Amino acid sequence: MTLGENICRLRKARGMSQVDLAHRLEVSRQSVSKWETDGSVPDLDKLVAMSRLFGVTLDQLVCGEETAGQREEEPEPPKSAGPVRSRQVVGGVLLGVGLLGLLLLLFLTGLDGLPMGLLFLLPFILCGVLCLRVNRRLGLWCAWAVYLPQQIYWTMATGITWRLTLTTLHFTPEMNYMRLFVGWLMLAAMVALAAATARSFARLVWRPNPGRVVLAGVLWAVTLFAGRLCSLVFLAFVGEDGRILLPGLVSGLIQGLFSAGQTAALAAALAMTLALIRGRRR
Repeated sequence: MTLGENICRLRKARGMSQVDLAHRLEVSRQSVSKWETDGSVPDLDKLVAMSRLFGVTLDQLVCGEETAGQREEEPEPPKSAGPVRSRQVVGGVLLGVGLLGLLLLLFLTGLDGLPMGLLFLLPFILCGVLCLRVNRRLGLWCAWAVYLPQQIYWTMATGITWRLTLTTLHFTPEMNYMRLFVGWLMLAAMVALAAATARSFARLVWRPNPGRVVLAGVLWAVTLFAGRLCSLVFLAFVGEDGRILLPGLVSGLIQGLFSAGQTAALAAALAMTLALIRGRRR
């Protein structure tokens, strides 16, 4: 029995589809299909993960050997469709609320109130789409869908970002301590989401190669220099009198997008770097 045939046999014995196995191993379904048809061979870390998932040794997985007295584990019962249906119902409700709110906002305020209102309604729409389309890490992605639009809103409406915390020691009552408090909340939420993302991908292992290392470096660069990149963008719109020739709403949106992008880049860079470190150790 070939390796591909053995993977296929063990997968079916546990009632798993190729998609299920791909999700558990964090690879594409096409990769699993190639393994089972002996079109390619899994990496060592994927073989180890499959041996643990199937409850067999590496020898039994690769060679199809059966030890004396070993009995195959009973297939896992198929998952109930209840949670899936509930998630789809919740997703439909959230999406409906978001779209209905958007239509109502357009009717009451026209296009003038759309930018700010959209930032409040976007979490409903995004979480609704995620509930309908995403099976894994739904809570994590919904947390990002709620946080990032709010970060853009606070930056647009008030100019507050987490960088305000860097002035804590020099802050005065005239500068409004509530602004500083919101800045610390944004920093705490950013750190918590980045840590949650890194923990969620704790089993991700990437073997270092030039492309992945460069990508991780770019993400860290965006994280560290997003503020300066934003300043360079504004330099292109500075008039002769030194004022920015952009409407306040547009300049606030640009700042908010850079701030949100910095937060997302931090989480992605942290998860990728840890995955590359784990891949190097193996």
